[in-house]
Amino acid sequence: MQYIYARTSTKEQNVQQQIDYLETKYKTDKVFSDQLSGKTTDRPSFNELVATVKSGDTIICQDLSRLARDTQSLLSFVEDMTNKNVAIQIDDLGSTDITSATGKMVLTTLAAVATMQREQMIEKQQIGILRAKAEGKFKGKQQSQKTIDACIKALGYVEKGLSKEAAAKAAGVGKATLYRYIKESDLAV
Repeated sequence: MQYIYARTSTKEQNVQQQIDYLETKYKTDKVFSDQLSGKTTDRPSFNELVATVKSGDTIICQDLSRLARDTQSLLSFVEDMTNKNVAIQIDDLGSTDITSATGKMVLTTLAAVATMQREQMIEKQQIGILRAKAEGKFKGKQQSQKTIDACIKALGYVEKGLSKEAAAKAAGVGKATLYRYIKESDLAV
C-alpha cells in the first residue's frame, strides 16, 4: 500500500496543494494530512499513519520538513519505519527512499546541513540582538494591540480602586504582563 502524508504548519496554509501535487505523481491508497506545527511528531493524522503502515508499505511525502522539523525526530521516525520495513519516498529528493542505504546517507547529510544552517542563523540573530541592545535599539518582543488594550482596561479598574492583581484578572491579562506594561510605559500607578 502507498500512503501520502502532507502537512502544513497552520490552518491558514493550504495543505490540499501538497496533496493534489503528490496525487498527480503517485498512485496512492490513502492520504493523511495535518495542519499543525512540525515541532512535534504528536499529530493526529501522523499518528494514524504510523499505526496504519505495515511491512512493505510506502509513505510518500513532498519534503523532509513535512515529516519533522528537528533532526532527532526525523532520524528516529526513519529508523522506526526502517525497522517496520516501510519505505519513505521524498518527492523533492527525486522520490529517494530515505530508508534505503543511499537514502539514509542523503538524509543524514541533509539533516546535518540543516542543523548547521539553523545554528548559524541563531548565532547571527544573537549577534544582531547584542548589537541592537548595545545601541539601545532592541526592545524584545512587542506586546500585541489586544494585550495593550487589556492593560489599559486594567489600569482603568486600578483607577476605580481595584488592586493591580484584581484589575489584571478582571481585564483578562496576567499580572506580570500588566506590571511590565506599567514599567515599559513609565506610568506611575
